[in-house]
Amino acid sequence: MIDAVVELSNIEIHEHCMLNRITGEREYNNGKKQMPYFTGKYFKEENIFFALYPTDNGPIMYYEGKEYPLKKDLHIYLTKTEKSREFRIEEYNICIQYRTSQYVGFDVWSDEKDVDLFYQIEQSYKDNEYYKKFTK
Repeated sequence: MIDAVVELSNIEIHEHCMLNRITGEREYNNGKKQMPYFTGKYFKEENIFFALYPTDNGPIMYYEGKEYPLKKDLHIYLTKTEKSREFRIEEYNICIQYRTSQYVGFDVWSDEKDVDLFYQIEQSYKDNEYYKKFTK
């Protein structure tokens, strides 16, 4: 049985989201994280909502109301321009265009991998340690 609700942390700002994986309903809060263990990350910009969270079977991506397994044999690309980026996963026909994070290089703790979930996925999705982190 799957957990219907997962708690996610925003990669850029101190905000959390309770996502109902079945209905797609989301509830946001700026308070303290409710679950003490790692529960996943999300990106939100205007009409875009994308999440990555651990399951018993490995990492799952949530986009447009559907779940997609993050697998090492996928073809994932990130195209960068000065002010925008495009994240693509060929096998799932996912293409997300978004603005470059204002927090990249903001301070010594905010390099690209720390504040851009799509960059983090593109750089790490073939790494065994990344899979372990996203497997319950």
